[in-house]
Amino acid sequence: MKIEIVERNYRAKDRLTNLITKKIEKFDKYLSENAAAKVVLSGVKDRYKMEVSVSDKGLFVRSEVETDNMYANLDMCLSKIERQIVKHSERLAERKRAIDPLDLMFFDELPEFHKPKITRRKHYDLVPMSEEEAMEQIELVGHDFYVFLNEATQKVNVIYARTDGDFGLIETDI
Repeated sequence: MKIEIVERNYRAKDRLTNLITKKIEKFDKYLSENAAAKVVLSGVKDRYKMEVSVSDKGLFVRSEVETDNMYANLDMCLSKIERQIVKHSERLAERKRAIDPLDLMFFDELPEFHKPKITRRKHYDLVPMSEEEAMEQIELVGHDFYVFLNEATQKVNVIYARTDGDFGLIETDI
């Protein structure tokens, strides 16, 4: 597995980078040789943030944690990553091997997951509107996202509320 560690406003000690590499390499048993992991370490004053993304053929899992201890962040991030990998183990079993509960780092036994299903469908016509109108609509409907036809580009866009209070825009291409 290729592991990339990026430091932003944070200088990781060799002990931490070695520990990150050692723990992430344990996921090799479930992933192919072409798998890649990216770890982003950042810090502001006494708060430290770790983002871990693992990608493999047909699989992308991501975890983000922020606390006052980077070593605790590592365990929490990898716990979330392992949970996601276990959840998608059916797809991984085709490529590598099934997950053995004895191999788990953060769980004593395999957790049970229910397969999600579509329980509601909605249909509505796309109305051409500006990005500003879409921002007003997302606040009116009270959702985290809003799908609309951008009148400037004539393409379907998705506007979404970010945790920082601003909005993000996804522009689609066919």
